[in-house]
Amino acid sequence: MNNINFNTTLVDWINNSSAIVTWANNSSVTIEWGSDVANNNIIMADFVRVTTVVAGVSTVYLFATTPSALTITIDGVPNTFDALGGLIKIGDAQRDIKSTANETTATLVGLDTALLGWALGQNIKGSLIEMWHGFFDTNNNLITAGGMNGLYKFFTGYINSFTISEQWMEEVRQYVGTITISASSIQIILQNRTAGRYTNNNAWQFFNAGDTSMNRVPVIQTVNYYFGKDAPPNS
Repeated sequence: MNNINFNTTLVDWINNSSAIVTWANNSSVTIEWGSDVANNNIIMADFVRVTTVVAGVSTVYLFATTPSALTITIDGVPNTFDALGGLIKIGDAQRDIKSTANETTATLVGLDTALLGWALGQNIKGSLIEMWHGFFDTNNNLITAGGMNGLYKFFTGYINSFTISEQWMEEVRQYVGTITISASSIQIILQNRTAGRYTNNNAWQFFNAGDTSMNRVPVIQTVNYYFGKDAPPNS
């Protein structure tokens, strides 16, 4: 009897009779069993872009949870995301219909000290971080019908802190460094922003050397005005 090949779609078979149903293949060819029901299993992956600035020079680092590296065009620029092995986990981010102030985390792991050196040497604290979701079909192909060539941005913010820990990995017989990044969305940063100017020449001329808006302030700041003095009693 030849082998019977089944596809990956599960099909329910129901026997409503009171007898045992037997299956036999008396032919000399392989019989393939299939189903007309579409397989709608979709796999999601995360994509992360970190932009650091050192001495006025911007450098972009790309990570993804995909099994292989992918090059995806974002805003007209090709971005090659590293495969799984660097980025291993993205924390939950609050999702609402409207833009929401929230925080999230990202976990990076390096089998050597490369990523540890990146975290310590690139001033990642305060760096811009952007995150996207990407969806793959059952053939492991990125679905590019929507979004930004298949990517859907769900977080934009800045890194506010990071922690580094090490643990021994027996499989590779060496220490593995784990970097956990915490990031705040732009809305949180704007909510916590404290800024302003003093009412003096130094504060205003810091932005515009020729600003004369506060020229009279030094004169009147030493003058005491007796508001209401010598005013009529019924005034």
